[in-house]
Amino acid sequence: MLPTLTYLQFHLVFSLPVLALLWYLAPRYEAVRQRRATVGIAILVAIAYFYTTPWISYMIRQGAWWYADGAVLVRALSIPLGEYLFFTIQTVVTAFALHLIGFDPTFREGDFDRKPRAAGVVAGVAMVGGGLWLTTLDPSYLYLGGLIAWVGPVVALQWAVGGGYLVRTPRMWLAATLIPAAYFWVADRIAIAMGTWKISAEYTTGVAVLGLPVEEMLFFAAAGVMTVNGLVLFEWVLDWNDRRGSVAESVPSRAAEPDVPGPEPAADPDPDVVDD
Repeated sequence: MLPTLTYLQFHLVFSLPVLALLWYLAPRYEAVRQRRATVGIAILVAIAYFYTTPWISYMIRQGAWWYADGAVLVRALSIPLGEYLFFTIQTVVTAFALHLIGFDPTFREGDFDRKPRAAGVVAGVAMVGGGLWLTTLDPSYLYLGGLIAWVGPVVALQWAVGGGYLVRTPRMWLAATLIPAAYFWVADRIAIAMGTWKISAEYTTGVAVLGLPVEEMLFFAAAGVMTVNGLVLFEWVLDWNDRRGSVAESVPSRAAEPDVPGPEPAADPDPDVVDD
């Protein structure tokens, strides 16, 4: 068995080097795009803490996974400090990968098509119901069902907003999701082999790929796709707002148009004056 790393040592070996590399390689945009990209990442990091903390805390307290003795130095709400750091690291790594792959946030006609938006909402709601239902079937579905139910509301919201955009750009957001997820799959598998954390056999299905539980694979993919779609839709909405403002400015209100006096009518000839 490989020597056990603490959670913070895991970050020093696997997380921070790739984060630093992607930071160095990240594209440099013009000022407006750079500001929007930075704000988008900051918002997604904040959402990751707000939305993920309760779910992770619940899963740890239920025993879906736990950590080796000595691997955790500080906890809050049952969550190790290293896990909190991971919220930021995974979000930023995924964001940099997205910007390296590149995406066009331009709004186009048809992006507000109702069909993909409605389909996304239906899928998200079904995920919530289906995930919760799975958790009632057997303890082995706790992690899988809880994960599906946790992702469902975000899927419904994101597709309700920009389903038309997402349905026309699948290659971009799938690549930006799966490439970082693949790296985290490898790092996660090594950490499990080292014993830094362990995944419960009781609360998982037992299905694994090369020793990595399928629930862990789905977690990194789900967190990635929520991050990617959140970032691209943030800039897409801003572009839509820019275009809407440009159209409004190009059509001045008639009430604002100045009155321009027309030519005065010619004076009627004096009937008392008779030409010779």
